Amino acid sequence: MSEAVFQPEQDGITDTEWQELMAGASGDGRQFFSENQLYLAYARNKVVVTRVIARRGVVGLFMIVLGLAAWVYSLKSDWGLTLVFGIAVTLTGVGMVGTGVVTRREPAAREPIARWLSKWTATRDVPNLITTATLADSGVDYLPTQVDCLLIVERDTLVDLLLKNGAHRALSALIVSEAGYPNALANEARRLLQARADLKLIAIHDATPSGVAMLTRLQKSSVFPLTERSVLDAGLFPADVTWLAELAPAIPAAHTSRVPLDSLSFDALLVGLRGVCGGALSLYTAIEAARSTELAKGQGESSSHDDTAPQSRV
Repeated sequence: MSEAVFQPEQDGITDTEWQELMAGASGDGRQFFSENQLYLAYARNKVVVTRVIARRGVVGLFMIVLGLAAWVYSLKSDWGLTLVFGIAVTLTGVGMVGTGVVTRREPAAREPIARWLSKWTATRDVPNLITTATLADSGVDYLPTQVDCLLIVERDTLVDLLLKNGAHRALSALIVSEAGYPNALANEARRLLQARADLKLIAIHDATPSGVAMLTRLQKSSVFPLTERSVLDAGLFPADVTWLAELAPAIPAAHTSRVPLDSLSFDALLVGLRGVCGGALSLYTAIEAARSTELAKGQGESSSHDDTAPQSRV
C-alpha cells in the first residue's frame, strides 16, 4: 500500500476525501476537469458568514449612551425639552445600531485547494486535470464531422476543456477561442465564416467584467470577420449565478461577478450548450429548462407509480 499523501492533522484533509473531491469534479473520472471545477466541488455549501459592527453601529452606541444620559439628567432636573431630546437621540441610536450590524457572506477560501493540489501532484499524477492550454497545434482531430454552429470561447483553457471532453462531437460545433486558438480550427472558422452566411455563431464566457465585455470585443475582432455577423451572447452572467443550482450554494451574491464558466460541471455545461445550440438564449435558461424537465419527469414517474400501486383493503 502506498504511503498517504495527506496528514489530516496537518493538512485538514485525508487522501480519501481528496479523491472524492476529484471524483466529484471529474464525473467519477469520466471527464477532463479544471481547478475551478475542483474548487466548486469543495466550496459548495461552505459559504462563510460573519457579522461585524459597521461605523454607523458604533455611532449608534454612542448616541444611545448620550441619549440615556440626557434622559436621566432631564428626569432629575424636570427639563421637558431635554427629556424629549434624550428620547429622540436614544431611539435614533437604537435604529443605527440595528442597521449597523453587517452580515458578510464570503465564499470558501481557494487556498486549501491550491495547497492540496500542489502537494498531491508532487507525488501523484492527475491525468485528467487541465491546467494550461495544450492544443495550439491540434487540427482535424477536433473538427466535427458536421458543423452546425461556431462556438467562440473566452479563454483558451476552456477550449481544451470542451474539446478534450468531446463537446465538438456532442454539439456538432467548431470550437475556438476569441484569440484564435487552436490555430487549425481558427483557420477553418474563418473559412466557414466566409462560405456560410447562415452559420450560427455563439459566444460563451465567464461571469466577469471581461466576460461580459466579450461580445463588444468580438464585434471589433481582428481574428475573425464578425463585424457584419450576428453573434448570440450565451455566456454566464453575474445575475445567472444566483439562480443556478450548482453555483448558488458556493457563490454569495456579492461575489457573482467573479465566477469562471468552468465552475459549472462539464455535464451542466454540456446541457447548457446543447440547449443554446438548439435555440435557447443563454446557458442559464437552457440549464434551468433541462432541470425543470427532469423534475417534471421525476414527479410524473412518481405519480405513475402511485397510481399503479395496489390499494390496501380496509
